[in-house]
Amino acid sequence: MLASLIILAFLVHTVLEWMDDHYPLLRRKLPSRQRLFSDIRALTSDLCFESWDALMIFMPQSFEPAPPQPETG
Repeated sequence: MLASLIILAFLVHTVLEWMDDHYPLLRRKLPSRQRLFSDIRALTSDLCFESWDALMIFMPQSFEPAPPQPETG
């Protein structure tokens, strides 16, 4: 059973690398697959995304630094 789940996980990762344009970008920014899926788990527990694509677009944007706010006062 465990071997089947490992093979299934490998298949999912491979299909994502082939079919999703955003997944390889996230893999380059995050040190490991475990970290990537941990971040996905954390985001989806707090936020609701319309689709997988919406999540994959949101995640790289979160790595970009926010533009500096002009000082007031």
